[in-house]
Parts: sequence; structure tokens; C-alpha cells
Amino acid sequence: MKQKLQSPAKCQLTPDEERIKNTEENIIRYKQKITKRPNTYLPKLAESYYYLASLYWEKSEEYDKIEKLLLKALEYYENYSGRKQNIPLDKISVLGKLLELYNRTNRLECSEQMLFRMLEIYKMLAQTNWLIFSEDVSVMEWRLGNLYFDMKRPVQAEQMYLAALKTRAEFDREDIYRYRSGTAQFQRNLGELYESHLHDYSKAEKCYLKSVEILQELCENIYERCNYIRPLIYSFYLLADLYKNKGEQAKADQCNAKAEILKKELE
Repeated sequence: MKQKLQSPAKCQLTPDEERIKNTEENIIRYKQKITKRPNTYLPKLAESYYYLASLYWEKSEEYDKIEKLLLKALEYYENYSGRKQNIPLDKISVLGKLLELYNRTNRLECSEQMLFRMLEIYKMLAQTNWLIFSEDVSVMEWRLGNLYFDMKRPVQAEQMYLAALKTRAEFDREDIYRYRSGTAQFQRNLGELYESHLHDYSKAEKCYLKSVEILQELCENIYERCNYIRPLIYSFYLLADLYKNKGEQAKADQCNAKAEILKKELE
């Protein structure tokens, strides 16, 4: 008797492959319905493209494919004209992932564009919810300053750092233990810019001293002190290096000594 030929077993999909397949099917279905109910299905399409990009991000380095999916997600969010209030924050999520991609692939001009778009959204949100989104505005300005620092564009870096500090000045005393340490960090970064790129040692010194002043104030609270000792040590070391470069060794030694005393608290 002839034996029956067995049909080959169907290839079993991995969980990730199953998620990708289901998401791609959702995209096809949503596209078929989008013309009749755009404000219902535009966000669904955007979410699906973002989710699909995230799945590829986790399993591969297919950056070209991931970029196209993220740009599609962004396009659908931008075409949405309904009343969903979370759309701006959803757009920020997509822009943040694109920013990460461009940083990873060293496409810094594209990173700059993403940061500016995120900044614009946060500024728009801050118009009606200043205390909620003002810190986000300052952080985006600061990140642009960091980017320009890395790109060796010191004039623009200075502009963004100063803008970030101006923004923070409007709220950083609302809750000093939440906000003031960030202001101290911004002052340090601006000081490093003045020292290393603009060679303005006087301005660098003022920034480092301001950073030290803020952190010493925060360290006065014995319950919060442990959270601010390390950044205070770093600020003292920056000051010490600056004074050494200026030939002011006595001041450098004083700053190093203060840093060493603080280090012993951490032992």
C-alpha cells in the first residue's frame, strides 16, 4: 500500500512575529475605514505604526524601516483634527523615538529638528498648563544646548542654555528639592561651554559658583543632603580645574579639599 504523503507542518510564528502580523493586519483594516471616519482611525493608524516600529526596534537594527514607520505614525497624528487631548503627548513619544534613532545613527541635524518640534509642542501645552509643562520646555531647551555643544556650535548652545535657565527661573523655587538641582546642572553645563568652547573663564567661574551655591542650599536639609552631595562634589571639581587652568592654584586646592571632605560623607 502506498503511504499517504503528510502535508508539511505550518511554520509556527514567534510571539513577536505574531504581533507584527496582527499589527500589519490592523493597519490594512484601519486604512480601509479611514475615509469614512478619519478622526476615529487616524489615531489608531498612528498608534499601530508606532507600535510596529517599536516591535522592529526591539528585534533588529533596521533603522531605515523603523524610521519610515515612525514618520508614518507622525504623519497620521498631524493629520488628526479631532478632540482627543492626548495627541500632542503621543506625537512627543514618536518624536522622542525618532530623536533616539537619529542620535544612534549620528544624524544630528535630524536630531535638532526633532528637539525643536518637541519644544514647540511643550511650549503650546505650557500656554494653558504652565506649572505642568514648564519644566519640559526648559529640558528641551537644555537638550538643544547639549546638542549644539556636541556639534561645536557654541553660540547656539549658549542661547539655548540661557533660554533654559530663564524658563527655570520662573518656577524652580516652587519646589526647590524637585527643580533646583536641575538648575544647578544647567549652570554647570553653561560653565563648561564658557570654559571649553568660548574660553570665557570669568563667565565659567560665575556659572560653577552658582551651581555650588544652589547645591549647598539644598544640602542644608539633612534629610535631602544625601541626594545632592555627588553633584556638589562634581561642581567643586569643575571649579578646581578652572582655577588650575587660570593659574590660581590656592583656589583650586581649596575646591579640591572641599570635594574630598564631601566624598568622605559618602563612605
